[in-house]
Amino acid sequence: MPATRTGVDTVTALLATADALLTEGPDADGPLTPAGRARGAAYALRIALEAAVDATLTAEAAGLGAISMRAKLLCLRHYAGPALAHRVNALWNRLSEGCKYHHDEIGPRHAQVHAWQAAVGTLVAELAVARVGVAFPQQAGT
Repeated sequence: MPATRTGVDTVTALLATADALLTEGPDADGPLTPAGRARGAAYALRIALEAAVDATLTAEAAGLGAISMRAKLLCLRHYAGPALAHRVNALWNRLSEGCKYHHDEIGPRHAQVHAWQAAVGTLVAELAVARVGVAFPQQAGT
């Protein structure tokens, strides 16, 4: 699923959605089980991270809008530095695995998704800082 959502408001809304899913107690109304809320929060966190990567790469300006997220994560090394790109890639992979449903596996634990939530918040902030200093190759000579 390509990430086409960008913008600070989108990322903020997705982080708030993940927080709401994680903070609702077991007595919350609705069909979601605690495991379903944890998996839903993992989805929201992954999409928020994808949107932050898109914003950092400014996908439209760099011509990266149509490529997969895995390819964008490879490009992120150039635009945000190898250390930050490695951390984003590792977390995105963990979130992707946590989003998958396998009948013979237990989904992500509530505590694990809380840890991912903190990590996504940190990485989104670091990507926003990296975005300020980005100079794209086609703009370097102008």
